[in-house]
Amino acid sequence: MSRLRPFITELAKAGGAIARQYFQNLSATDVQVKADRDYVSRADGLVEAEIIQRIRAQYPEHAILGEESGAGGQTLNPNALWIIDPIDGTTNFIHGIAMFAVSIAFCDQHGPHTAVVYDPIADELFYAERGQGLWLNDQRRTTSKCTHLRQALVATAMPFRSPAVHEEALAVFSKLQQACDDQRRAGAASLDLAYVAVGRLDGYYELGIHPWDTAAGELLVRCGGGVATDYRGNATNIIARRSIVAAACASVHQEILTAVTPLACWLDRPPFVAE
Repeated sequence: MSRLRPFITELAKAGGAIARQYFQNLSATDVQVKADRDYVSRADGLVEAEIIQRIRAQYPEHAILGEESGAGGQTLNPNALWIIDPIDGTTNFIHGIAMFAVSIAFCDQHGPHTAVVYDPIADELFYAERGQGLWLNDQRRTTSKCTHLRQALVATAMPFRSPAVHEEALAVFSKLQQACDDQRRAGAASLDLAYVAVGRLDGYYELGIHPWDTAAGELLVRCGGGVATDYRGNATNIIARRSIVAAACASVHQEILTAVTPLACWLDRPPFVAE
């Protein structure tokens, strides 16, 4: 087992403790608007700062990419890179909805290697390590046995900040709604991916995400036995990730991937084109 497991678990729980404290005592002055329909709370910054401080103390030579602080002027080292979303699901968080998580991934030259998604309200810690498997707290877990989209419970998120794509995105949603068992929209990509990894969901797709939204979650899915790619079927280049299709198995993944293919052209258009 990786020597990173106790460290990354400690990072997630330290961040989760801060998030949990603010979730129970959040005030209007703790929330700022970053952009249209895009929010950040004081807790986001405090969680990210705490995690970064601990990484810097332990691994000063590693690079860090955080949702709130970005790369901090660093040249991102693909051989030792931490990707952090301090509170994934901030809109849920600031509205008092207990569907948010701390998401942390350590990446090497092959992509995400070790990852954790921590739900501080449910006290559920999803941990994965490439080649070693997946755990929910102390129990080994895998994806569901679902092999057909018709029986699949699928989650998604709308590219709600980009009105130009809404009509096409809703057409894809409608097509999948008719093809699958049902769909969910919970508002926290990392937890949706964690739920696919442990069999609570059978698939997840989204256009308009960023690497901090999915780096940890997609490793969870793969280590649970599932498949995760972008809308073009690519599983590499985590830094440029702006879309994701994840599923319990290859057959369900292919069915969802086929359905979302009409949206793949948006990956070459602003604001979805890789920066």
